[in-house]
Amino acid sequence: MKQKKEAIKSKNPVTRRSFIAATAGIGSLSLSSKLSLAEILKSNNNPLNVDQLHGWGEAPGVAGIGYNENPFGPSPRALRAINEAVMDVNRYDFGAYTKLEKAVGEHLGLTREKVDVVPGREDFAPSGYPVYVEGGSGFILNQIVMNYGIKWNSSNPTGEIMEIDPGYGGVSRAAISLRDLMGAEVKIRRVPATTDLKHDLKAMLGAITNKTTLIVITNPNNPTGTILSYDEIKHFVDAVPKNIMILIDEAYIHFVREENYQTAVKLAQEHKNVIVTRTFSKMYGMAGLRVGYAVGDPLIMKELRTLGNSLGVGSINCYAAIAALKDEAYVRHVNRLTNASKDYFYEELDNLDLNYIPSHSSFVLVDVKQNGGVLARKLRAKNIKVRAYGNEIIENYVRFTIGTLDEMQAMVGVLSREIKG
Repeated sequence: MKQKKEAIKSKNPVTRRSFIAATAGIGSLSLSSKLSLAEILKSNNNPLNVDQLHGWGEAPGVAGIGYNENPFGPSPRALRAINEAVMDVNRYDFGAYTKLEKAVGEHLGLTREKVDVVPGREDFAPSGYPVYVEGGSGFILNQIVMNYGIKWNSSNPTGEIMEIDPGYGGVSRAAISLRDLMGAEVKIRRVPATTDLKHDLKAMLGAITNKTTLIVITNPNNPTGTILSYDEIKHFVDAVPKNIMILIDEAYIHFVREENYQTAVKLAQEHKNVIVTRTFSKMYGMAGLRVGYAVGDPLIMKELRTLGNSLGVGSINCYAAIAALKDEAYVRHVNRLTNASKDYFYEELDNLDLNYIPSHSSFVLVDVKQNGGVLARKLRAKNIKVRAYGNEIIENYVRFTIGTLDEMQAMVGVLSREIKG
């Protein structure tokens, strides 16, 4: 599948000078030698072998580029917040998650409703923002399936859920689990992507039936890295019947490589049947802390919160997330580092004559000209973690998370030998 790669690639190839410019200031962010500028750059001219790697949070001798984690770790401000809060874990902090909801609301510029505060119960007062925080966005996706993907108003619960194919599939998996566990009649409609592996919104509209309960749009999409414009999504939302819930998962939204890109958060505020979800596991490098959030109609947020476990989000996790939100400079740095490594990878893929899908995410889907699962197993045997899919549409593709330049260079050396035989 030949793709136009110039659209989102940098105009100049990555050089030592351009990479240094992209990472200017990163040394001041280091909490250990793992994040120092010297460590990041040391193999730019002399690529390391895989057994020489030791990435942040990964075992020595492993290239952890399979799970879309942030290889640069969390914001130092988030780590400082963890350090400062750890001495207080012997005390309840019932207001921590509310403070995080407030921080998210302010970060997104949402409108705050006036709330009544009972004297002496300030920690339990709602934030007033249409935000719901939880222990990971995956938990929220499961809740959305439970609450809006299945109709429980009869002895025979039913639902019809629509997702792109190929896509993340988390919602479909949750629905299938509920179907098996509770006997609900849930139909999964996977609508094939367009030829350039984007959501086929026209086909999705045409696939809606009177039984459709939930439509999922993952934007940017995983595993393809493709995006939809705000206008495309808005037109789609306006055309969908209002009794159908629309979930827009923006887990990778921070990596979108398009200037002034407008997210779907505004649509979640304007429509009562739109929910936007995000996570701190990707850009913010906090996968192990499990923090995510949803934005939408205040009543929907209240319903999710009532059946959720917000008080179960540890206070340390909340304060780390608050600090991460405020560290916009670190987000810019991670984007620069990610894009530099991605552009390097694009150039190497061109040299290997491998087609790929230009990505607006922290990963690249590559046509490896052979069964992706077979190649993925070969790479894993050499301690390179990547992801392949048992999906007919992308059976010859492998998804590579964008790692550090060290990791990408070490991986490319192994990949090149495997491709060339």
